[in-house]
Amino acid sequence: MTYALDRRKFIGGASVLAAAGMLGIMAGCSPNGQASAAKEEAKQQSAPDETREYDIAIVGAGAAGLAACVDAAQQGAKVVCIEQNLQAGGNCTGVEGCFGINSSMQKELGVDADPGSTIRMELQASQLKASGPGYVDMVHASGENIDWLVENGVKFGGVDADKGDLMVFHRFETGSGQDSYVVPMAAKAEELGVEFMYGSKARSLVYEEGGPVTGVIVEADKSVIQINAKAVMLATGGFADNEEFMAEAGLDETKRKQGGVPGHDGSGHIMAVEAGAKSCRDHAAFLVADFVQGLPGYYEDGKWCFMIGVAAPYALWINENGERFINEDCPATNIMLMFVPCLRNKSTHVVMDSAMLEQYMAGDDETQKQLDQGIKSGEIVKADTLEELAKAAGFDAKTFASTVEEYNGFSEAGSDHNYGKDPSMLMPLAQAPFYAIRIVGEVNTSIGSISTDRTFHAVDSNDEPIEGLYVIGVEGAMLWSDVYTINVSGGCNANNVNSARTAVRNAVETLL
Repeated sequence: MTYALDRRKFIGGASVLAAAGMLGIMAGCSPNGQASAAKEEAKQQSAPDETREYDIAIVGAGAAGLAACVDAAQQGAKVVCIEQNLQAGGNCTGVEGCFGINSSMQKELGVDADPGSTIRMELQASQLKASGPGYVDMVHASGENIDWLVENGVKFGGVDADKGDLMVFHRFETGSGQDSYVVPMAAKAEELGVEFMYGSKARSLVYEEGGPVTGVIVEADKSVIQINAKAVMLATGGFADNEEFMAEAGLDETKRKQGGVPGHDGSGHIMAVEAGAKSCRDHAAFLVADFVQGLPGYYEDGKWCFMIGVAAPYALWINENGERFINEDCPATNIMLMFVPCLRNKSTHVVMDSAMLEQYMAGDDETQKQLDQGIKSGEIVKADTLEELAKAAGFDAKTFASTVEEYNGFSEAGSDHNYGKDPSMLMPLAQAPFYAIRIVGEVNTSIGSISTDRTFHAVDSNDEPIEGLYVIGVEGAMLWSDVYTINVSGGCNANNVNSARTAVRNAVETLL
């Protein structure tokens, strides 16, 4: 039996655990003088202070974790949920609803939606990288999953359908996942007898080398507890707070602001990989929007970060060299595309003249306040000439001047010969003063970093399921690759619920 508290696995997760204050005993260990003492200390720690027995252990109490808790308890399983924060919620606190086709609510409203068209649209948007069977399962189960949520107390306020009824979004009654989903689902889980271990950190999995996962090691109240279980479900919400992983994805601290709920340190990913799961972290997608440092973010009801790419497609996007690098109307089909091309840049500015800015602001006083705040902080540069703007913003004035001249020519001709921008979005940059708005990405979560099969088992390097180990929610989502398509609004949350219920049913049928 292998425990990840031995020195080899302990150090494997050092970058994550250090942030949680768990590496004090290892600080200062050198390969020579203190190696033997460190090994002895790690060996002593491998023996847990306590051992507990459950049918299913769930790590994480966000949308997926709570759905797994409720469904597993309803199936008669003895369930424990380990949550490092002091309350349930995770990423779900900022979620506004859930996708679903053929729910009772939708049928009552007479809304018609074609599952096949939805699946085709999403697979094509992913360049066919997403799991086809996974999408079929999620979409066809989505309506029944919505009904199940309602039965368990989740509050929806209505159904939105547009884009030819391909996007069927069930809005939470309060507009808040915390109030409408987390609170009732956590209460239902407790009512059904689920044991919650809040303020507890899952540190490693218990597994046989090449064999099944049979438990998880947890640090709680200064003691180490071994949770033995027939199935372990990781619902840890991604790695968006892991600086090393984010830098490897091209989103280092200079290119992003961290949004969402804190605590997604990648520990679930690390534990799964150590137990033999195949990583697909290099193709993870991100829920990310453009953001201006120092101004309110999306979850703070700010207008700049979430809307600047969508609401001002007539503006000019410039890289650090003063070069245009993309058709600026690209977010029209997917707002997540706003930041993807920016990953190649050292810095990115959205450039507007006064006419563009006036059109964007539309006389809104709050936006004017944010503009003034951004200028004061230096994140937004204002200048009377394009040469002064380039100098103040830090990109090459000669290259920038050439870029603007070419772009203005395309605008006058009504045809973008470089990137094919919609002619109706072509607007010359000509009216002083001019503005350069530096943007970074506000990242709320990572999506899809552990390879899973159709039952949400983690799979090994040979794509064989690892017995007893399931990865649910965003961490095990195989429905997006490299970019979160977001055409199906609420699709990520629909996956949270469906992956949880699918994993629970499989565990109950095969292991309990």
